[in-house]
Amino acid sequence: MRVFTWIVRTIVAGAVLMCVIMIGLAPQTVVTHFNSAGFADSFGSRWWLVMLPLLVVVTGEVMIKLARQKRRKLGLLQLPTLTGFEGQCLGVMVGFSVLLWVILQSEVQGRLVSGGIGGW
Repeated sequence: MRVFTWIVRTIVAGAVLMCVIMIGLAPQTVVTHFNSAGFADSFGSRWWLVMLPLLVVVTGEVMIKLARQKRRKLGLLQLPTLTGFEGQCLGVMVGFSVLLWVILQSEVQGRLVSGGIGGW
């Protein structure tokens, strides 16, 4: 369980660090919503980007709690290896982090504003 918690919190720390760097690089106004055609139709402050890593933090802590409950239910609290459920949780966390990176990069480079989502 310690290994899983350490890995999840390392991913979360990386996401927060990435956000801090990207907020400094982002323009003053960023896209906050896209219409069905994939074009920006709502804008906000670059501090809106703080919401993205907060989602990763909350998701990570929820996954740690769920994994701990599942291990307790199965009597595996002392098992030193990752369970299948924990592996799935790590996959979700890595997926969130990659998505966060793509969104932040796009905001900083302004690609989403100029070409719509299909313009990547």
